Amino acid sequence: MSGFLAEGVPVTIDESTLREVVEDPATLAAWCDAHPEDPRTVAYLRMLGRLDEAAAAGRRGLEDTALPPLVRAVRRARYAQVLQWQGAFLPADEQFDLAAEETGLEDPTTPSSLSVLAAVFHQRALSRFEHARAELGRERPRAAERLRTSALEDARRALMMREHLAADDEDLVDASRRAVRRLELGL
Repeated sequence: MSGFLAEGVPVTIDESTLREVVEDPATLAAWCDAHPEDPRTVAYLRMLGRLDEAAAAGRRGLEDTALPPLVRAVRRARYAQVLQWQGAFLPADEQFDLAAEETGLEDPTTPSSLSVLAAVFHQRALSRFEHARAELGRERPRAAERLRTSALEDARRALMMREHLAADDEDLVDASRRAVRRLELGL
């Protein structure tokens, strides 16, 4: 099982759902409570299942109209992930689309813009995968397969971009490879 550290707290990735699993929720919760204005708190609260708090923090993080487009795109993608975890897949998709647009508002060809766009594609792939699984649970196999196919396309885009950017963070490339492998397995 792969993972990463969130403020020193181990987080693993569930290979079946591709969701993060926090190994020490109390420690990460204490960090969030001590840093309520830190933009990363949105993601950490989401991983802790504190979705209403994460959504409110995500909305607050987007209120500043003077944010540079790439910062806004990152914050919007975090907010979209919260919506995804709440099961609000269509609003999440809209937020991911806006985040993708925002990555091109400055210079869309810079490595930082492309890196953020790859992250948005990766996260949108995970959201569409989860949406597909939900549709399958509602006995809508055609809709589920369309969403899985769309998720796989996004995951492949993210992987291609990360590989071509020669990402210094091999963990990001590995995360994209893992998503592609999981999506190729089906639902």
